Amino acid sequence: MARPKLPEIEKIQNRVRKRYPGSICVQDSFGQYYIQWNEENLNDTFLLDNTDTELSAWSQASITAKHEQHINRTHPLKQMLSEEKKQQNKERINIRIQKL
Repeated sequence: MARPKLPEIEKIQNRVRKRYPGSICVQDSFGQYYIQWNEENLNDTFLLDNTDTELSAWSQASITAKHEQHINRTHPLKQMLSEEKKQQNKERINIRIQKL
């Protein structure tokens, strides 16, 4: 049997909560919506404005999560660390081979 389809907002909420567990939608004093995670407005991460509807706030947070994941995956420091780790592994293997 096929699973019942979730409403659009629940799908987006699940996607955002995978990256930011415990995130909630909050309405500010101006009637604008934003997603809060660990007492932090996610829109501040990428300098985005708060939105008029709850659905658009969740959609914006989903895009923010996607961009953050992409930045973390392609960040130059991460690539430098992986190169450094490869070099350490090569040295470790060379030392092990020389002992034999």
